Amino acid sequence: MAIRGRHLWRSMSLTGLACAFLAVAAVAEPPVHATWTAQPVRLVAAQLSRLAGKPVVLDRRLDPTTAITLVAAGEPCDAVLTAIATRAGGQVIDLAETIRIAPPAVTGRCVAAEQTRAQEISRLPKPQRNALAEAAAWQWPAGSRPRDLVATAAAEAGIKIDGLDRIPHDHFPAADLPPLTLADRLDLILFHFDLRMAWSRSPTGARPRGSIVSLPDATAAAAAPPAKRPPRQRPPQPSGTQQVYTLRLEAPLEEALTAISRQLSLRLDLDVASLAAQGIAPREIARADVRSATRDALLDAILTPLALSYRIHEGTLRVWAKPSR
Repeated sequence: MAIRGRHLWRSMSLTGLACAFLAVAAVAEPPVHATWTAQPVRLVAAQLSRLAGKPVVLDRRLDPTTAITLVAAGEPCDAVLTAIATRAGGQVIDLAETIRIAPPAVTGRCVAAEQTRAQEISRLPKPQRNALAEAAAWQWPAGSRPRDLVATAAAEAGIKIDGLDRIPHDHFPAADLPPLTLADRLDLILFHFDLRMAWSRSPTGARPRGSIVSLPDATAAAAAPPAKRPPRQRPPQPSGTQQVYTLRLEAPLEEALTAISRQLSLRLDLDVASLAAQGIAPREIARADVRSATRDALLDAILTPLALSYRIHEGTLRVWAKPSR
């Protein structure tokens, strides 16, 4: 992989029999080196959020369990997103603060809604504009009802909204979103139902009024001037030239070590006989969860809990189990 700049951050995620490796370089559009094998698209979207620099939201109308099998060999993140969206039966909608993977029929309507929202907010008094620009992280547990999420977020901001009963009854999977503006957070939920929040001036106070309305027709996107978008923020890069790794792992030991060795450009020499002598099977489940770790710290996190030792010599990673005393 060609690296422009001096810093490199790598993220690895292995779950069950599926493996995914993501690499981020300090460039505008980082290349993706990844292998997904029968990964649910919901998980792949979450992994790509880290590369895209903003949340990748999977529309509720697409099957989150759709299995994604894809090899990315240095393609740009946008190209990988497009390939994954196609496999899920959707299309990529690149909005100001989020990226949505949604049915193709709603693409233009979401873009038009964002542009219409920008126009509405621009006409509000400054205190009311500022209220909608307040950014905050957003988390909710599995099973949360979208109507409750919208109502709670608006109430916490001191904003009165009309039309809550237009949000159908549903239950959402758990989410953990980075800081987003209040206006974006509310539409993030409403777009799932072809709805949006329309904003109008409140005659008193520093809070605008919101009304839940249908998404505009896609043709409105062509008539509206484009909304100004802030530059996309990439994940922070570590200082210095040392490579660091982030890993979430839950996979059979031998398969995990094979995949990780390949990513580290090493040959694997796993001493299966020494493992057997200590009652450790090659398919023993290895677990680890580390962030910004050096290569040695990464391997320690995987192997130490299983009482395994390792040595790297002349491009080979040798792993063995020490005899019990």
